[in-house]
Amino acid sequence: MSSFYISEDATLDDVTNAEVGLLVAGGELDYEASPQLKEGLMGHIKSGRRRLVLDLSSATFIDSTAIGVLVGTATRLREAGGSLAVVCTHEKVLQIFEITGLDGMIALHRSRQEALSALAVAG
Repeated sequence: MSSFYISEDATLDDVTNAEVGLLVAGGELDYEASPQLKEGLMGHIKSGRRRLVLDLSSATFIDSTAIGVLVGTATRLREAGGSLAVVCTHEKVLQIFEITGLDGMIALHRSRQEALSALAVAG
């Protein structure tokens, strides 16, 4: 069983736009964690948010199922005129993003503030 957690972060003090959502996920994002990740991201989309920040700064691993969730989320948001920004700092996870080409599809940021600022400019 993988070490995984996911949480909503309601402390978007510097973001007043209800269209922006923030989800924090850490640990190993694998086959077991992917359904929860998808549920959390889709919950934001279903509630009307078109710009999402996924903070993976505490993620230590990501596999193909979780990558599929991110691709699906990014595609859905893009089709709705929105975007997904991912905070990622772990070198192993960054390498997986690069190897899969996901870094060309989803904006990667080194901090939550950087991701939120990018979404503010994009919005």
